[in-house]
Amino acid sequence: MMTPSEKYIAHLCRISFLPFWSFPNPIGKNGKELCDLLVVCANTVIIISVKDIKFSEHKNQEIQQKRWSKKAIESSINQIKGAERHLNSVDCILLKDRKTSIQLPKKDQRVIYRIAIAFGSDKDYQIPIGNYQEEFVHIFDEKSTATILSELDTITDFTNYLFAKEKFLENCNLLVACEVDFLAIYIETTLEFDQPVDVLTCPDDLWVSYLTSQEYYNWRETIKPSFIWDYMINHLFNYHITDSTSQERRDNMEFAVRLINQENRMNRIELGICLDDAINKKSNARMLLPQENANHLYVFIPLTQDNWDGKEQELELRCIVARKLNPSIHNVIGIAIGSNTKGESVFDICHHYIPNLTDEFLKNATKIQEEFGYFQNPKMSNSSEFRDNPFEAFGFKP
Repeated sequence: MMTPSEKYIAHLCRISFLPFWSFPNPIGKNGKELCDLLVVCANTVIIISVKDIKFSEHKNQEIQQKRWSKKAIESSINQIKGAERHLNSVDCILLKDRKTSIQLPKKDQRVIYRIAIAFGSDKDYQIPIGNYQEEFVHIFDEKSTATILSELDTITDFTNYLFAKEKFLENCNLLVACEVDFLAIYIETTLEFDQPVDVLTCPDDLWVSYLTSQEYYNWRETIKPSFIWDYMINHLFNYHITDSTSQERRDNMEFAVRLINQENRMNRIELGICLDDAINKKSNARMLLPQENANHLYVFIPLTQDNWDGKEQELELRCIVARKLNPSIHNVIGIAIGSNTKGESVFDICHHYIPNLTDEFLKNATKIQEEFGYFQNPKMSNSSEFRDNPFEAFGFKP
């Protein structure tokens, strides 16, 4: 049975990372609960322990704090350590239904992050930013957890923050009132300074100041085109991956949705701008240049009455041609987007992993290209071409 605080954290992670990656109360050694929440994405494993402990009524504030810290923080750290020991001995983990197992990354490739979330602290008690008991443990309270998962709401942005924080604090002492103030520093500086820093301090309420700044207002305006990506991912997951979905299609869909969900917020802005331009210009199709450090290419098809009936086949065939035209890109993801006769948003997706271009594949792709005229005069797009255009919300309301 999950506590209210555990349910809250599981909900925050689910809406940020999707159910693909967030697993509440998985099973550990001897059939006991491993941790409160486990996140597994590519080579990343995040172990989360949640404690909701009320401050005691002892008159001595120091004793109050020490007792709360032992129950809320130290016990979480001990649970995390035990969970990590077990994970280091297994290749898969059983979920709380005791039927479903999740494959873990290879042991020599795993990147593990540890997060202790402590509810119930007194407002005057300063929770430590991190704990270095052998391995770094991130210590969040309810406010910092909600804020971080709201602002860094993609799996990539979130883990980048955890990595950067750990790396930075290896050689720096931190004198910051709370985690969200450190988050403000991270967002504004990416923890890159002109000179080496061995002590970092900042005024209280730095996060509040950032929230009221012009910089934050501009950022919220800038990211608007990215929201179509979030909406699309949730639509694809909720409407296309159901109990009735065949296992083959489910596996293919899951891989594609996992891949597009790893796009960080900046990439989603770029992709959203390109998608908006393709829809509003009524392009037949659009190939998008791979984002930074990516080995996958996108093919977009705006849906119309003219291509509605054959949209799945056209998307598949255009992806094959796109792969032929991009010899160094192994993964091609096709996305069709539009509205049906009821005015409801519709998305379709397909994925092709083609590591090698055989003579037979090239011959078939060339035949498709010539027969249907797909990408006869291809143009690769990126958002810099359209950034000055007015954003029109993709021609429909998501």
